[in-house]
Amino acid sequence: MFIGPDRYKQVLRNNGMSFEDFERQVSNEILFEKFTELVSNGVTVTDREIEAAYQRANEQAQFDFFVVRSTGLEAEVSELLTDEAARTLFDENISDYRVPERRQVSFAVIATEAIRGSVELDEAALRTAYDESIGEFTTPEEVRARHILFRLPPDPDEETLVETRATAEEILDQIRAGADFVALAEENSDDTATATSGGDLGWFRRGRMTAEFEEVAFSLDVDETSDIVQTPFGLHIIRLEGSRSERVRPFEEVRGQLEQRITFERAEEIADQRAEELRTEVLRRASLEDLADQFGLEIRKSALFSQLEGFAEVLSPEFTRQVFATGRDRVSEPIRFGDGYVIFRVDEIVESHAPEFVEVEDAVRSDLIRQLAEERAAEVADEFGTRLEQGEGFDVLAAEIGAPIQSTALIPRNGVVPELGRQSALVLAAFDHAAGEAGGPVKVDRGYALFRVTAHVQPDWGQYAIERDTLRDEMLNQRRSGLFESLVRELREQYRVVTYEDVTSAVTS
Repeated sequence: MFIGPDRYKQVLRNNGMSFEDFERQVSNEILFEKFTELVSNGVTVTDREIEAAYQRANEQAQFDFFVVRSTGLEAEVSELLTDEAARTLFDENISDYRVPERRQVSFAVIATEAIRGSVELDEAALRTAYDESIGEFTTPEEVRARHILFRLPPDPDEETLVETRATAEEILDQIRAGADFVALAEENSDDTATATSGGDLGWFRRGRMTAEFEEVAFSLDVDETSDIVQTPFGLHIIRLEGSRSERVRPFEEVRGQLEQRITFERAEEIADQRAEELRTEVLRRASLEDLADQFGLEIRKSALFSQLEGFAEVLSPEFTRQVFATGRDRVSEPIRFGDGYVIFRVDEIVESHAPEFVEVEDAVRSDLIRQLAEERAAEVADEFGTRLEQGEGFDVLAAEIGAPIQSTALIPRNGVVPELGRQSALVLAAFDHAAGEAGGPVKVDRGYALFRVTAHVQPDWGQYAIERDTLRDEMLNQRRSGLFESLVRELREQYRVVTYEDVTSAVTS
């Protein structure tokens, strides 16, 4: 029933929307629905397509496989590694072997760990730190309890509360008469997380349970059972299993821990202070040698390294970035890294360049060996595939190269293969074979797989009759949505969108 124009407009105003905007929005929605219906009305899905989709989604296969890998074939192909072949690979791929820019630096480190050894602590400082951290060394009072929960719904009515309490009272009477609390908790508690362990809640301190529960638990004596306690979870019977008083670890027990922490903190402070002093001197253009003498630092020299490699002795992305952004002979400001601070001077810059063969000969030969081994693995796999077709035994071929035979479980078309992960080509190839048939090779990560199908299970076509209509609707919706989105995308790419209000009104009316 229409509520009338005045009430209609008032509701819109209350929701922050004008009459005109609302009707324009409704008009656009109707137009969109009509356009979508017009575009997608001709879309159909045949029974054969539905059957094929059900088949793909629900059939399963199981197969054995082994992999012919290139690793292990390097020795076999090494005799093919000639100087001429290596130089050919280099000439054809010289850009792959371009030598990146490399730099060499002289550097000095303010090591926090070295400073720690010189930090001296007096007894008073340790005692003060202990007093200031007393909360850290205090273990609060704890109790261990069991409970039996009789769960209540939120805001239970009087009848439910009375019935649940009567049940709880009955169990409590049995406990008071000497019945085993653990057995009763296992049989009757509604707390599924603890019922199997006889209601055991373990050790807990204040603040871990609801206030009503804690107030009772911390007031009981060991082996004492409470009356019935109500909390937001329901009704509880609580039994105290153990109690630990608050304990403060004595100074001597934590002395070593305090010493380690304070010496580290002071070493950090000293390192920070020295770094600031160094920074001031660097800004005054002091040389690296003068700085080393002034601050007692040892100057060391790096090997040439690239930005990608970094420098192993100073594992810091910021250090590496600054090395490759700093001009030659310039001394850096101190840079923070894991073990303290480092300053450096760039001593040598070797520009990126196309190398001579001799510079990268080892890398070229390694790449060539790997390439030849991969080609040999492909040859062996193709040979094995032919021998499988000729009837040679699957197990015999695997044993010939010492490759372990692995087996999948029953898996669908998008299944994962043990040890190989998601290998779509291998799985789909297996689905193209019947049980007992072998096939391959199929390219997989790090080699070529050959397989033997051990089972090919068809879908449950009885279930298909139940799911067919739902599957048809899903496929229709997907197809219509895809068609509409494709059309809109094409129209947007080809045309400028203009809205004609009079046409819109005619269509939506």
